[in-house]
Amino acid sequence: MKKSQSIAVTIAIIAVLWIGSGVVLSPPQPEDHHNITEDNQKEHPLAEVRVRDIKAEDFSYDIIITGRSAADAKVDIKAEVEGPIITIKADKGDPVKKGDLLAEIEIQDRAARVKEARQLLNQRRTEYNAAKTLNQKGFNSDIRLAEKRALMEAAQSALAEAQNTLDKTRIKAPFDGVINDRALDEGALANMGETLFTLVDLDPIKITGFVAEREIGAIKTGVTATALMLDGTEHEGPVTFIALAADPDTRTFKIEMEIPNTDFSIQDGLTAKMRIPVAARKAHKISPSVLSLNDEGKIGVKIVNDQDIVIFKPITILSDKTDMMWIDGLPDNTRLITVGQEFVKDGQHVKPVLSKGNGLL
Repeated sequence: MKKSQSIAVTIAIIAVLWIGSGVVLSPPQPEDHHNITEDNQKEHPLAEVRVRDIKAEDFSYDIIITGRSAADAKVDIKAEVEGPIITIKADKGDPVKKGDLLAEIEIQDRAARVKEARQLLNQRRTEYNAAKTLNQKGFNSDIRLAEKRALMEAAQSALAEAQNTLDKTRIKAPFDGVINDRALDEGALANMGETLFTLVDLDPIKITGFVAEREIGAIKTGVTATALMLDGTEHEGPVTFIALAADPDTRTFKIEMEIPNTDFSIQDGLTAKMRIPVAARKAHKISPSVLSLNDEGKIGVKIVNDQDIVIFKPITILSDKTDMMWIDGLPDNTRLITVGQEFVKDGQHVKPVLSKGNGLL
């Protein structure tokens, strides 16, 4: 009997321990994540940034660069035959027309060579006509006729060459312009290839300059530009040339404008300020202090979308001053981060605080 009681007590103790283990070892209850999120937000509140709602405005401006006047054409007129200069018809500063006689080089025996060449050609032409007649009658071969034709054509070439050499003794202006320099005087010996005159075409005159790559896309040929000379005079004319390739050293693009210069009052090589108007476009006005760089080194600004998420926007600077700039690349209506942009990242959730007043920040 005592043994049975002992067994019963043992079983009772085991049952109590088994039931108790379910309470002690039961799995933990799920936590209230909502409360945890609120706690985390209390521990890590959203970063505050100051923002301003900006809207695209009509923007037009002038691109201003330093340029230089340049002759529309400039050429060194060289002697193409040798000989003494017997006549000078134009001097430095003289305006000339295309075809005007500037100087004469002594003919020497060149006229006689032309006469001889013409006589030889007449002889060869007579021989060819005779051979042709005989060939038509069957008294002369085709080979003989071809030989006479070749001799006649060679005589024609010799006459043309002799005449060309004679013509080169008369130095003429290749285009309308002004004599900028005269190298030799009457009686001097002109050598083959020696410069006799420098001729420049100053009407119209070009104003050339170089534009930065960020602005070159805004300039169009045909637009009327203004050149301000150092003497205070202003001249208008169309933009006639925009380079398609940048200078490899400066990364700038050459442009040219032309202005009338009938009185030759604008010389070659003068400094001028070129003002090129740009057509109106939509742009945003911002403070330079809001600019940022992304990880790739691109310049831009940070904005906040409808979900208060930071977005980096690359921009193009259209015009800038010390206190403001005009930029392109943003939606028409944009919530721009004006203060705190350096402390937040692209894609970060933030708490925007709207700026008051009419300033840029």
